[in-house]
Amino acid sequence: MDKVYYLDLQTLLDYLQGQSAILSTTVSVPSVRGTCQGLVFVKEGTVLESLIQGPNGVLLASGARAYALLSSRDQWQVRIQPDVEQVLRSMVRPALPEPEPRPGPGPRPTQAALPPASPVSPPSLSLTPVPRPLRPLDAQLLAGFSMRQRFVLRLVFTMVNGERSVEQIKAQLNLSPAVVEEALMTLRTLGVIS
Repeated sequence: MDKVYYLDLQTLLDYLQGQSAILSTTVSVPSVRGTCQGLVFVKEGTVLESLIQGPNGVLLASGARAYALLSSRDQWQVRIQPDVEQVLRSMVRPALPEPEPRPGPGPRPTQAALPPASPVSPPSLSLTPVPRPLRPLDAQLLAGFSMRQRFVLRLVFTMVNGERSVEQIKAQLNLSPAVVEEALMTLRTLGVIS
């Protein structure tokens, strides 16, 4: 039986105290018409995966990108689910066979709907070669991230000044290009850079 909690994600995770559960909420995604569903899969208190599905069930985002969008939600439906890994596999597996026939860049909606499978640069980064800061990176925005993730996000955010390109930021930081790209995508998702 599902229960509804009116808590932010981090508080809810603390409250669940090591249980395995599926947390779900509704979320608005700017580029998608209709209501999307956010899911967080928790096994024994540890987040296994975060997903955002479109109104038609298509996977729009996963991992840190999805978690960043979901961390600010404060209404969650919780289903205690001992076999949470099995449920997660059954949901993610159907989306994985689709990327194999990749003819060139392909249509944008299909690519955006796939979970990130490799550290390849997301298409949206190439559209904005010079990211610009939009607002401060508040500590509360980083509440759902690990200490290392917060460090990386703050470090990359300090490099975003509206003049440095993505390639310059990658070259100047002692981080892998994939980590920098993921951090930039997360900062963009959080709405603090363009």
